[in-house]
Amino acid sequence: MTTLKRAGIFIVLMATSMASVQAIAATFTATLDKTGKVTAQSPKWIKDVKLTAQPDYFSDYKVRFVPGVFKDAPRFCTVSVTDVSSNDHIFYGHAKLGSVPAINYVNVLTLKVGDNKPAGDSSMGFQLMCVK
Repeated sequence: MTTLKRAGIFIVLMATSMASVQAIAATFTATLDKTGKVTAQSPKWIKDVKLTAQPDYFSDYKVRFVPGVFKDAPRFCTVSVTDVSSNDHIFYGHAKLGSVPAINYVNVLTLKVGDNKPAGDSSMGFQLMCVK
């Protein structure tokens, strides 16, 4: 077998293995409004969302995944506030994970930090991303 053929086979094998790695590390994204309604997601991976608001403290969103989407818990999730409905949300709005991602759900907390007055309703829209 010539060196050129070996190099070609090596490149094909590497490309195949890279495609497999990329398929394993799928990225899931979603945008949710302050009521917990999913306004966009790619692919379809969120089954439902339960919102529990704690007045003057935080809002807890339990984001449940479609069964079977994750065979193991997501390796990584991140969240960011996208709510620009008020200056308070822009300047003081914060979102964070409220739990380690599980195989079927993740908790997201939204709250207002840094303001010197009661927070009121801390429910805010956010974007969520998880990696398989």
